[in-house]
Amino acid sequence: MIIAFASKNHLGLNSDIGSNIVSSEYFTVAEIENGKLKKVKNLENPFFKEEEINAQKFVDFIKNTNAQKIVISVVDNADIENELLLNDIEVIKNVNGRIADILKEL
Repeated sequence: MIIAFASKNHLGLNSDIGSNIVSSEYFTVAEIENGKLKKVKNLENPFFKEEEINAQKFVDFIKNTNAQKIVISVVDNADIENELLLNDIEVIKNVNGRIADILKEL
């Protein structure tokens, strides 16, 4: 399973969850295999600080990570959330804290 976390900074698993897409400078992508962390990578968020985000372009960005889930505090764009769900990407919202701690709970 691959999970993309909206990240406030480049600290990977030590980063805090980003509050929304526009304020998340990075995405931390964690690959889990047989219940164990296999690989972690940080990706710069191309939508960081953008006023308007094209829902399809954002979903394409997430799909390119092969993530089956995205974890974020708030998805403040219904079109993006709907597009993610239509592409079988589970949206886990209302999450706050350090990515490593949240990953343990998932």
